[in-house]
Amino acid sequence: MKRGLIVIISVICVALLVSLYGNIYQHSKISKANNTISQVKKDKQKVSKKLATANRENDVLNSQVDNFKTYQNNKDKSQSELNFNNVANKFLTTMFTFEPDTYSNRKDSIKGLISTDLYNQYFPKNTNYGDANSVTSKLDNATIYTQAKQGNSMKGLAVVSFESKSGDNDWKKETDLYQLTFDTSTNQLTAVQNLGSSFKASDVK
Repeated sequence: MKRGLIVIISVICVALLVSLYGNIYQHSKISKANNTISQVKKDKQKVSKKLATANRENDVLNSQVDNFKTYQNNKDKSQSELNFNNVANKFLTTMFTFEPDTYSNRKDSIKGLISTDLYNQYFPKNTNYGDANSVTSKLDNATIYTQAKQGNSMKGLAVVSFESKSGDNDWKKETDLYQLTFDTSTNQLTAVQNLGSSFKASDVK
């Protein structure tokens, strides 16, 4: 009887030891897994911080490059040429960038950029200014080539690349060439003439 009791107690002890070892082993695995997860999170945070720093540095570098390009492009230009480029770019951006619900806003946006006569050509008085007929447009690039100034008048060519689409249709790219006339005394465009499509910058250099 005593011997049987001893055997039972021994079996129970062994079972308890096995269970205890299993719990310790399982706890060790969970602890290691938690440590690994914690380290991965820390590493991820470090990588995220480094990536954020790299992105900021890249943005600063790109900004410096853009500023240098602008400086190089403008350093040999007169104030009249700079004003011409500035007004022409604002005008072209406004006229070629719109959505159906912002199309009519162009009427107010270009005031001051063009002369009264040119404004009335684009937006005649007592005329109901329509909508864009579901057309969306965006300006990709506008390159301005100024010509010699004669009195208060300066002319230039603008190579305008833009994309447009109607409704859900695909975007269509187009490049037009415009002749611009600029009044240096008022800093306004006085004439805009479309010379045709399918031009590129190299055609007018």
